[in-house]
Amino acid sequence: MRKAWKNRNVDLELLAKLISEFFKEKDFEAVKGKTPKGIQILASDSPHFKLDGYINVVIEGQPDSFAINLDLCGGTKKGFRVSPLLMSMFGGGYFFLRKLKSAEDWSRLEKEFWRHVETNLSKLIDSSKIF
Repeated sequence: MRKAWKNRNVDLELLAKLISEFFKEKDFEAVKGKTPKGIQILASDSPHFKLDGYINVVIEGQPDSFAINLDLCGGTKKGFRVSPLLMSMFGGGYFFLRKLKSAEDWSRLEKEFWRHVETNLSKLIDSSKIF
């Protein structure tokens, strides 16, 4: 999911730090780094969120006009290739339930993430120093 903001004048490094802290509070292993387009945060392995993959957050743009991309990568986000009935007949019920749990946890985490971002953005308005 991608959200964009304009006319906020936000310190993007500070925003990235707060996003990294959000993931660490949720017991994720989070790594922050720079990319040619902006700042990237990768998070994975939380005992509270059983996700099928890892989280990729990218902050792109300038302090006055920027966007945040939030994606779940590495897992299978598409529908199931085999019917659930057939999977359960051959012992695949465990994997089916695991995918459902992952989708549920992803939805919950996504809501918490965007709520956290919006709360912190309101505190960071005009935090960037323009020289």
